[in-house]
Amino acid sequence: MLTFEELYKKVVESSTTKAYDEDLAELQYDPYHLECILRPESTPTKWQAANEDCRREGRYFVNCLFKHLSKDENNNYTLEYEDDKCKDCMDVNKVKKLLATKDSMAVLEAIKEGNRPVFAMIAPAFLSQIDIIDDGQLRSAFKQLGFKGMVEVSLLADILTLKEALEFDKDINDEKDFQLTSCCCPMWIALIRKMYPELLSHVPKAVSPMVATGRVIKKIVPEAITVFIGPCIAKKKEAREDDIRDAVDYVLTFQEVENIFETAKVTPDDLPIDLREHSSAAGRIYAVTSGVSEAVRATVNRIRPEKPIKVKAVQANGMVECKKLLKDLEEGKVKANFLEGMGCIGGCVGGPKAIIDKEIAANKVREYADQSIYKTPIDNPYVIELLSRLNMHTIEELLEDQQIFTRSF
Repeated sequence: MLTFEELYKKVVESSTTKAYDEDLAELQYDPYHLECILRPESTPTKWQAANEDCRREGRYFVNCLFKHLSKDENNNYTLEYEDDKCKDCMDVNKVKKLLATKDSMAVLEAIKEGNRPVFAMIAPAFLSQIDIIDDGQLRSAFKQLGFKGMVEVSLLADILTLKEALEFDKDINDEKDFQLTSCCCPMWIALIRKMYPELLSHVPKAVSPMVATGRVIKKIVPEAITVFIGPCIAKKKEAREDDIRDAVDYVLTFQEVENIFETAKVTPDDLPIDLREHSSAAGRIYAVTSGVSEAVRATVNRIRPEKPIKVKAVQANGMVECKKLLKDLEEGKVKANFLEGMGCIGGCVGGPKAIIDKEIAANKVREYADQSIYKTPIDNPYVIELLSRLNMHTIEELLEDQQIFTRSF
C-alpha cells in the first residue's frame, strides 16, 4: 500500500516543476504547529474591557455579560445594569440584538460554563469578511472571547480535495464516467438527493469540510464543543442531519460573529498575530465557484500527471444553474466528467449572511490562496502530519475511511 509520504516523494521526483519542488524540498515545517492549534494554551487571551475596573480585574466578556442577565418565567433573558459604567462598556442596543440570536447566546453560554473547550471553525471565506491583516489576528480575537482556539476549515478542505482527487483517479477511467461534487454546498447535495437520487452513485461519499473539521477536532479533543462560522444559513440545517450531527455543535454566521465582536468591542485588526494553519491554495479556494474543480484538477495533475483522462469540469453558479446542469446531465447534454454545483451565486462568498460584496470577497479569497506556500494538498506536509495523527497513513486508509471523512446518503 502506498503511503502518503511515498506519494509525496513520487510526486516530487516525477514532477517537471523543478524550481517549485526544490523549494518544497528545502522548506522547513514544524509539526508542533498542529499541536498548538488543536491543543492550544488553556487560558484565553484577556478581554480588553472598556471599563477600567473590569480591565484591572481581568474579567472575560462572557462573565461581564451574564452578570447583567437574568431569565424570566419563560426562560428568556432580561438585561439589567448595576451602574452607568457597565452601560458605557456594553451598548444596550447591541446586547439586546445579541440576546435575540439563539445560537450566539448558546455559544456564549458554553464558553461561560467553561467545563468544555469551545473551538471556532472558520470557513474558507473568512478573510474577505472580517477586517484583519492576518488570520492569526482572528484567532487572537476568538481567544479574547473565551474560545479555546480556532481552526481554519481550509486545512480539512485540503484533505477532502486529496480524497476526491484520489477517487477521481481510481474511478474515472472512461470518457462516459463522471463525478458530481461539491461536498461543501448542502443546497447542491440536497438538490441531488431530492430530485436526482439516481445520480448519487456518482457523488463521492465525502462529508463537507465543516463536518470534517468538527470530527477531527473531536477525535483529537473528545470533550470539545465545535462552532462553525461562515456566510451560509444552510449550514445550520446541515449540522443537524442525522448521519453527521456528531460533528458540529453550533453554527454561527459571519453577521452573528460580527455582532458578538461589536458587542464585546473586540477589534481583530488591533490584536497580535497568533499561530496560523498551513493550508494549501487548493483548500483556500473552496469558498468561490469553480474553486473545488480547480483544487481537484490541480491535485489530480500533481499526483497522476500521466493519467490519460483529465479533469474536464463544468460549474453551476446558483440554484437556477444547478437545476439546469442536472437536467442537462439527465438529457445527455453534458460532456464534462467533473460537475461542481454551488447553491449561491459566486460560491460561499455569495452566501446570504456574507458581510461584503461577493466579487470583492472572491478576489480576497484568491489573493489569500496565492499566498499559500503549497499549491496542492499532497505538497502540504501538514496534511500528511494530520492524517498520520488520525492513523491514516496510506491512500487506501483514506479512501476506505468510514468514520471521519465519509457519510451515507
